[in-house]
Amino acid sequence: MRTSEWNRLVGLLKAGLQLAGGLLLVACSNGVPVPVIGGVEFAGSVQVDGREHKYLLFAPNAQALDDDVPLVVSLHGGGGTMVGYDSFTQIRLNAVRHNYAVLTPAGYERTWNAGSCCAPATTAGIDHVQVIRAMVDDAAGSINVDRSRVYAEGHSNGGMLAYRLACEAADVFAAIAPVSAFMMNRDLDAVPAQELYACSPSRAVPVMHVHGLADTCAPYAGGPSTGPAGGTRPPVSDSINFWVTNNRCLLPPILASYSNGGARCEAYSGCQGAAQVQLCTIEDGGHVWPGTGQNPVAGICGGEGVTSLDANEQIWEFFRSYSL
Repeated sequence: MRTSEWNRLVGLLKAGLQLAGGLLLVACSNGVPVPVIGGVEFAGSVQVDGREHKYLLFAPNAQALDDDVPLVVSLHGGGGTMVGYDSFTQIRLNAVRHNYAVLTPAGYERTWNAGSCCAPATTAGIDHVQVIRAMVDDAAGSINVDRSRVYAEGHSNGGMLAYRLACEAADVFAAIAPVSAFMMNRDLDAVPAQELYACSPSRAVPVMHVHGLADTCAPYAGGPSTGPAGGTRPPVSDSINFWVTNNRCLLPPILASYSNGGARCEAYSGCQGAAQVQLCTIEDGGHVWPGTGQNPVAGICGGEGVTSLDANEQIWEFFRSYSL
């Protein structure tokens, strides 16, 4: 694609996203590909344990209907929606640029059962691991998914579920990327702390974790969350250390793999199956999707919007190195 064509496409897609996704909702037709800005879209749903769970599937161009494409499952935060999350992350711009498909599920009453967070999904006992498995299978019936290159990323409660997917669906996901999140397999507010699910991955899973250091809803050092769900959060180091151990990484970070302004990424390497564990931190970063510059929850979660790290680009560069 020529630079002028790409710039025009970026402008059109941004304009579409700024409409709060209204065009995308109107365009959807269940099970039928409908042209939208930048590609085609499907609206789908699966039935698990007697409940319907909806999703949107975006393919960057009609070619994806014929050729195998990678698939990124993109999980909204607590209180989020499918269309709002696509707009929040602007992931479809990146999908068009790099030719991968995006599956954006809807959580149960806008939440995911990621362990100790978040209600109402936890209260209802929704098996979101099985739900996401079913959605990936269903999406593969609409487009030709490269099943060796399926990935999961998510923000906040969605990032927590991405961690759980790595624990319980490592046979499906080649790599994960949680943003502003933690592995929530323990309830730290119980006395004593209670394990809610066993994390026993069937393989070493590559992990990229992205976190703003000024985020009070997902405090980097752990402790009480200022977010609507409340509760005590573990330090990010607990999640990183678990996956460094699980992946049998031998080499700690020596030099930053990415450094720009207040953003820095470090990688643990020498891991089984070359499954690196990367940690990206952003000084003054809030509970945001880095790269958009937006911080819509600054009054609740603190921090600033971030442009020093483009989460979509960095995560895709990480994902593209891995396959099952």
